Amino acid sequence: MLKTNLLTATIIGLCLTNINTAFGVIVSVGEQNKPDASETIAPFNKNAVASFEEGVNLYEQGDLKGSEAAFRKAIELQPNFAKAYIGLGNTLDDQGKSSEAIASYKKAISLEPEESGAYFNLGLTLARLDKLEEAIAQYQKAISLDPKYVRARYNLGNALYNQGKITEAIAQYTETIRLEPNYAPAYAHLGNALYDRGKKEEAIAQYKKAISLEPKYAAAHYYLATALHEQGKITEAIAEYTEAIRLEPTNPAGYSGLGQALEIQGKKEEAIAQYKKAISLNPKYVSAHYNLASALYAQEKLTEAVAEYTETIRLDPKYVQAYNGLGNALDDQGKPSEAIAQYKKAISLDPKNGYAYYNLAVTLGRQQQLDDAIVALKKARELFQIQRNSKMLERVEQLFQKINTRQIN
Repeated sequence: MLKTNLLTATIIGLCLTNINTAFGVIVSVGEQNKPDASETIAPFNKNAVASFEEGVNLYEQGDLKGSEAAFRKAIELQPNFAKAYIGLGNTLDDQGKSSEAIASYKKAISLEPEESGAYFNLGLTLARLDKLEEAIAQYQKAISLDPKYVRARYNLGNALYNQGKITEAIAQYTETIRLEPNYAPAYAHLGNALYDRGKKEEAIAQYKKAISLEPKYAAAHYYLATALHEQGKITEAIAEYTEAIRLEPTNPAGYSGLGQALEIQGKKEEAIAQYKKAISLNPKYVSAHYNLASALYAQEKLTEAVAEYTETIRLDPKYVQAYNGLGNALDDQGKPSEAIAQYKKAISLDPKNGYAYYNLAVTLGRQQQLDDAIVALKKARELFQIQRNSKMLERVEQLFQKINTRQIN
């Protein structure tokens, strides 16, 4: 068969595209955003302070309702208690009450405009709401008040990274490390930024540094695995995916990455099992559905492959490769008209997708729609020439010969 569904190339590409979010600690919560009772400003109502301290303790124990009640009690007793408003904001945010949390942080700021923690926590909430510009402004305000505020710099780096401002993100991660050399997440996310800059070896060094500081840091093992994966160091990648899974068995990304690596080793059944595990943990995991579909297609399990490609498209209607893969599976099922429609959909979403034009040409040629096949094939050749894809250019020329001699089937 002359058709291609980009099995290896696309699978690797998906893995690397997702590395920064699959385990993604985009914003940090927890100890760094706890208000500190020892920093309260005297004179304070002793009962208010006691309620505040109770709120902190309950928050640490995961009792959000109890913590909320305690912070509200502290505020009732001491209405100008800024840190109690910060604590209340944290409990509200963790309960998914973002609007109320934002109001609480803003109240803290109105009471103590120099309280850097209030700006920082407001930034965290805004970042979780994907309001990155607003979050960045809050982190920057926190840093202006406290230039050594490590977590504010780290989260500023994350927000900048998520905006695609890689150079600026690198600067913040680097400064975070200078201020706190043992902070593993900064090395891991610096690695991601360097990776995106094409500095793969430097990225790997950062991932390894993060792991040396925090051996149980699952995300760092996952990031390292994906980098090794792209370098073709599959055995090492498998070891790191496996470790990421051991440390965080409920995160589907590790299983999906492991499946991709196993597939490269030709272990199709094992790969399929990993994709299915990933999907069982997150039924909406789009790339796992796509990778499962591609693995099933490679095994000629066409009905199952069609179902998984279809589910991929349902979850993400702009997933170009899924239309291409679905077209291949439908064509192999003897449904050329449906296949052609899928290739055309892929092209409408990505007019520079040479593979979709090539597969379209194959199917049109088999249907003896030779003029249309030649048009599609010329476009595929043009795109592959731009991409310097010599392998596919060779296949294009072979298909031209078959069309010209009427030997396509």
